[in-house]
Amino acid sequence: MTVVRVSWVLGFVAACSSGHYATVEPGHAAFVLPHHLAEGKGEGEDLPPDAGAPAAPAPVAARPAPPLTGSAPDPEPLSVRDQWQYALLYQGGTVSVEHVAKRSSAKPVTTVRHMGRFALELWIGHELIDRARFDFPLIAGEETPGRTRRPLHDAPSLGSNAIARVSVSIPDSPRATRLVLVDRATGKAQELPWPPDGEPSPGPPAAPPAAAPPPSAP
Repeated sequence: MTVVRVSWVLGFVAACSSGHYATVEPGHAAFVLPHHLAEGKGEGEDLPPDAGAPAAPAPVAARPAPPLTGSAPDPEPLSVRDQWQYALLYQGGTVSVEHVAKRSSAKPVTTVRHMGRFALELWIGHELIDRARFDFPLIAGEETPGRTRRPLHDAPSLGSNAIARVSVSIPDSPRATRLVLVDRATGKAQELPWPPDGEPSPGPPAAPPAAAPPPSAP
């Protein structure tokens, strides 16, 4: 208690040392003590410069772009019993579907991974479910449109008369919503009906029949 009283007395003496007498009203003297109450000066000086500013909104992370068709890595191959068998035709640089048939086996069939220029891809949104790569016979010797190749030995060119067929199996996945036929050499992608309806896709137009020769003179 003695310490508290001494501190209070010392504080009062220090305050009085800076005080002075003044006349408040005519004929009435008063002793004035300087004080600084609620003047607001210096408020917040010990805070960081941006403490009172509203918080900036957090940056929104950019959504990753969906992978390009044909460029995504091969997913884990599916293994199902039901498969769709595609009979594909390559003619004059165009791929078309000649026939689609459903096949079922006693045991699940796992999609085989091959290398190839073409591929059948199953997609759901931006997710690649499965892919079956393949090639057409003799097409490896055909020049890719728009690209110049300088082989060591000239390869045979089939030109616009190139015709080839191949059979490719793709799993009958209930999750898939799209089937895409991809030509990795040209970057072309063609949407195919999914689930397959069994109808062949339109192929290249057939050549018009040759005109009959005129009758010979008697």
